[in-house]
Amino acid sequence: MATYCFKRYTVGHKIKHKPKKSKEEIIEVVEEEVEYNDQFVDIANKALNSTIKYKYIVYALIVVAIGIAGTLAFMDSSKKSKSAALSEEFAVALSVFNAEVIPNSEADGQFKTSKEKLTKAIEEFKSFNSAHRDSSLAVISKLYIANSYFGLSDYDNAIKFYDEVIASSKLNDLKEIASLKKAISLKEKKNIDKSIEIFKAIKASENTYIASFSLYTLAEIYKDKKDVKTAKTFLDELNKKYSSSLYALKAKSSIKL
Repeated sequence: MATYCFKRYTVGHKIKHKPKKSKEEIIEVVEEEVEYNDQFVDIANKALNSTIKYKYIVYALIVVAIGIAGTLAFMDSSKKSKSAALSEEFAVALSVFNAEVIPNSEADGQFKTSKEKLTKAIEEFKSFNSAHRDSSLAVISKLYIANSYFGLSDYDNAIKFYDEVIASSKLNDLKEIASLKKAISLKEKKNIDKSIEIFKAIKASENTYIASFSLYTLAEIYKDKKDVKTAKTFLDELNKKYSSSLYALKAKSSIKL
């Protein structure tokens, strides 16, 4: 059984989002390129205030912390301090999620297995979320909790937290990312009909990756179901709309009808 995870981009393109403006702070989710059968990577997050015109990719841990705090410059000094402290707390949890696994290490604080690391990440993000339920980062922490459970192949708990992100996030980007991962989790659980339902709902996403991945996966599912006609329908849509995408190219070599 193939597993679906996300990979740090070393090749390929970065998916870009148009900057958004609001009277209050905005959290913009910047995804990294992803690839079939590799490990899920960070979804970088940053807050922007309405005066910022240019967007930056928030990737490194320190940049996440500084970016979130720095974009709240319109607040008074006490709120700035609180925001900085909040971002630092989130950064601590994020550092666990991003930590390197070193199997033979004897150093304190280093993780010898992915299970050990992800279990600790769940603990840290749950602690953060419990202490800061009203924070704009609370929904992001839930996404990382879900991703950690996904990494542990605990799909029931992953789906539970993806559902919470979908229900509570005001950002369509986050809803779609959580929906995509929920669909993959359902597929891993062999709940194919429900996963198909979600993939069909998000295949019209404005996000090229989410749309192309969904179309590719739908074609693959229907191929496995021996429904060649339906599989071809999704492949045709994939090639028509996203001919240069990673998954359109992958489909040409991996899905033979």
